Amino acid sequence: MIDKFSFKSYCVIGLFLMTSCVNTVEKMDNAKYVDPFICTGSDHGQTDPAAGIPYGMVKLCPDTYPIAHSGYDYDAKEILGFSHNRFSGVGCKGTGGNIRVLPFLNKDNRPEKLSYDKKSEQAVPGFYSTILDDNIKVELTATNRVGFHKYTFLNSGKAGITIDLNSSFEKIVSNNHSITKEGIIIGNVSSETVCNEGKYKMYFALKTDAVKPKMNDSDSTLSFSFDVIKNEEVKVWCALSVVDEAHALDRLQEVSSLTFENVKAKAYQSWNDIMNVVSVETDNDALRRNFYTHIYHVSQSPFYVSEDDGKYRGSDGVEYQNKKLNYYHGWSIWDTFRSKMPLLSLIYPDIYKDLMSSIAEMYKQGKPDWATENEPYITVRTEHSVIVLLDAHRKGLLNFSLEEIYEELKEEATRLPFKSPDNVLESSYDLWALSEIAKDLGYEKDHKQYLAQAMNYKKIWKEKFMLMDENSDIMHGDGLYEGTLWQYRWLVPFDIAGIQKLMGGKEIFEKDLDYFFENELFNIGNQPDIQVPYLYAYTNSPWKTDLLVSKLISEETNNWYGTHRKWKTPSTRKIFTDTPDGYISQMDDDAGTMSAWYVWSSLGLYPVFPGDTNLVITIPQFNKSTIKFGDRMLEIEKYSPNPTAKYIQKIEFNNKVIDSRFIDSNRLMQGGKLRITLGENPA
Repeated sequence: MIDKFSFKSYCVIGLFLMTSCVNTVEKMDNAKYVDPFICTGSDHGQTDPAAGIPYGMVKLCPDTYPIAHSGYDYDAKEILGFSHNRFSGVGCKGTGGNIRVLPFLNKDNRPEKLSYDKKSEQAVPGFYSTILDDNIKVELTATNRVGFHKYTFLNSGKAGITIDLNSSFEKIVSNNHSITKEGIIIGNVSSETVCNEGKYKMYFALKTDAVKPKMNDSDSTLSFSFDVIKNEEVKVWCALSVVDEAHALDRLQEVSSLTFENVKAKAYQSWNDIMNVVSVETDNDALRRNFYTHIYHVSQSPFYVSEDDGKYRGSDGVEYQNKKLNYYHGWSIWDTFRSKMPLLSLIYPDIYKDLMSSIAEMYKQGKPDWATENEPYITVRTEHSVIVLLDAHRKGLLNFSLEEIYEELKEEATRLPFKSPDNVLESSYDLWALSEIAKDLGYEKDHKQYLAQAMNYKKIWKEKFMLMDENSDIMHGDGLYEGTLWQYRWLVPFDIAGIQKLMGGKEIFEKDLDYFFENELFNIGNQPDIQVPYLYAYTNSPWKTDLLVSKLISEETNNWYGTHRKWKTPSTRKIFTDTPDGYISQMDDDAGTMSAWYVWSSLGLYPVFPGDTNLVITIPQFNKSTIKFGDRMLEIEKYSPNPTAKYIQKIEFNNKVIDSRFIDSNRLMQGGKLRITLGENPA
């Protein structure tokens, strides 16, 4: 049986959005607007051009030298080899980089790295290619669990391929392998995850079609050697599994007879299925490229890891089997709960249900905040999952009852940190979410208890965030994780009215927002304050959000902050560009979080308050965008009578005026038309 996730449309198998979308989207080709090299240069996003499919386990890509967080740096001059897994966009040192393969030709000694022809480098969704050392054409593609390598040796001579089982972006823990009588290498590798937090173990099976290869095996590096004639092709296949070697071997045997071109075409189509859910109309090619590329970034993770027979391993290392569950793993929820998870819930609701079920299973396995010592695959962190679950619950996107994991959610609440001001605000948000879950489940006493605990944030808020001074603009000041007091000040989305009252009213709240942006205290490069441009929706001047968001997307701005410090001089540039340095310096994509911010903002919507289903409405960057929900459709239309009109005059949904800057996402998902009319002056 072919890898079902890779070789059937997600429309057909129900892993993604709808059962009827094939006929409506198959003629579109929005994947052609994706540029996988955007945000791959140096420290400008930490994404990669890996060959893979949406949410696929295999992300087959060059590991460049010097190595980057996701293994690849567009600005690097040499390649160490081609490894099979990575986590796109993460901060800290990345995870993955396992089973690195490097072909070579006419070398006296086995090389550690080779140069490559930058001009020959190509990447489209599901495919990567370059010319290595001026004499080997490299082509890569993948299914969900199998990486396909095709090496064309442009000259004749003595060729070889090395397989480094000791490769990893983080510390390697162990590797084991054996070789079958057919010459297939099977085994497992274990590595530490991001920031040396926790460990994962995965299984593999690898083979090559090189004619009568001779194999050398030493120090965890295997080497094939063979003679080639000019333009001879040699293929390598590597299958991954989170369960065991047998599943990896079965997967390898199933797909190794498929043609490379067929796999490449199917991979591209899987990305088209994703991209064609959203269509946009614009004359701005760079805007369109950025939009679809950032949807591409959003859809890299988490990873679909369960086998066809329903088997998978949990974060406790135990093998499970559930044929009704498409199990996903590989999370960075501290980042993604803010923008990416709400975006996936809107545009891919069916897959989102499986994501939520997978999170619930993690709770049953004893989910900690960071990775365990027994992860089945690469992952990062899972704080604020309770907010994500509440949000999905209120959108009708849970296919289980929160009652099943309520005790686990309560236990997690006993471990929430309150060591620093940012801890207090974030943990209070979690407690608020748990109080709402308790209320919806009928536990009124728990609801009141957790709500009261959440509202205790006011004590630290009055102490640290009420009066701002020169100490309020210090990165890591007062023990903050990543950011300043100014940037964390607004992180109370569950009680905006409460902090407005503490400040002295809505007018002072707005005045302080003005000060925050006029003095360039905002940090678009990290997550703690990315919702703040939308907070003018809670003031008497919501039009300020419109101008600000448009500026952040399309104009040069001064940006003063890296991840851990404020610079002496700002980075003055456009924040988002359709180039390898697609973000400002040190702005990690963080598993698609910043990409999702861009997608939301381009559509003219934003989830300021996950856990609440309302979205803020602002000015779309597109003349028209369309999101398909099965047989329903949402159109977002911008009507501007002239080029100078830049203020919202009227908002209508299904021909009814909305006297608010908020709209319930549940209404939008029923389909219809959201029409935004612009004018010369604020309404």
